[in-house]
Amino acid sequence: MGDVLLSEREQAALRFVLAAEPSPGQALPDVATLERLATLVRCDVVGATIADSEGYVVGEVALPRNDGDALDEHACDGPLRIGLVHWSRVPDHAEWLRSLGYSDSLVVGFRHRKDGVVQVWWDRRSGSFSERDRAILTMIAPAVHRLVRDDTTPSLPASLTVQERRTLMLVAAGFSNGEIAAKLGVATSTVRKHLEHSYRKLGVSNRLAAAVALRGELVAPPELLEKVSGDD
Repeated sequence: MGDVLLSEREQAALRFVLAAEPSPGQALPDVATLERLATLVRCDVVGATIADSEGYVVGEVALPRNDGDALDEHACDGPLRIGLVHWSRVPDHAEWLRSLGYSDSLVVGFRHRKDGVVQVWWDRRSGSFSERDRAILTMIAPAVHRLVRDDTTPSLPASLTVQERRTLMLVAAGFSNGEIAAKLGVATSTVRKHLEHSYRKLGVSNRLAAAVALRGELVAPPELLEKVSGDD
């Protein structure tokens, strides 16, 4: 698929999601964030679920929710999936979707703590999600992942600006300073300034340490070591 063009409303929603912070003590997105996620990927219901290693639901938030809808802590469909899932494209799941009253569903799942999974989902009662919807979800997945990270993860300094956070997110994704400058529409020298300020605020001295701090980890996992190069 080619470039994805966003309306002004979608651009505002994207800016909100990129600048949002995880709610203290809560690993699920708040209502305001869910509303923006539904703007970016249009749906009838949007929500997020935490499940343990066996698939039992231990936390959930959704919009809209009827007053009579209660969390079913005994619901268990086995371990939840990680990554992007487009349920209408999974063989033998069309009937399952219809039984729930939906025609299509998009899900993106992330690991939570040691064995759990957090899934954020978008459901439609009619029609199907498009390639554009999938492309938008793929684009915003890193920001969504940050919002549903383990609630024991230390929060980043409030002094980090939106541009500094965006720069760090792109660093953690493995982009060079030149590539980051192109994506943000700024000069490479500006990217270096953002990184210098971020290092000082995070108390680190290089891009790898900053990426580790952004992910809330104590040591760099192998995949991060492979992605983050010495472009300081």
